[in-house]
Amino acid sequence: MTSHAVPTHDPARRAARLAWWSLALLPLGFVGAFLVGEGLLSLTGYASEGADPPVWAVTVAAVPALVVFAAPAVLTVHFGRQAMRLGRSDARAPVVVALTVAGGFAVINLLSYLAVLVFGR
Repeated sequence: MTSHAVPTHDPARRAARLAWWSLALLPLGFVGAFLVGEGLLSLTGYASEGADPPVWAVTVAAVPALVVFAAPAVLTVHFGRQAMRLGRSDARAPVVVALTVAGGFAVINLLSYLAVLVFGR
């Protein structure tokens, strides 16, 4: 009788790999955020190339766009924290990358909008 080795299921390794793979969704989140933001801005009656839209129109467009962009980062943080809780301290790296990219994207967009408000085009 032959015995076959059954692969062991390591949930910490799986969560760490999912954390890294969820980073691959960030470019899709960027495209989705662009489409959502521009689409909502045009639905409010303002084109991105036209006159400066009011703050309410920018808020209506920016908040859902930021949520769409941050969704992959939320997945990365979820799986990374799960892997860390299960003993994989190396899963901190994708979490740091995701939070840095998502936070940087939000800060750059906010500073860009504020610079246009303060200094004009």
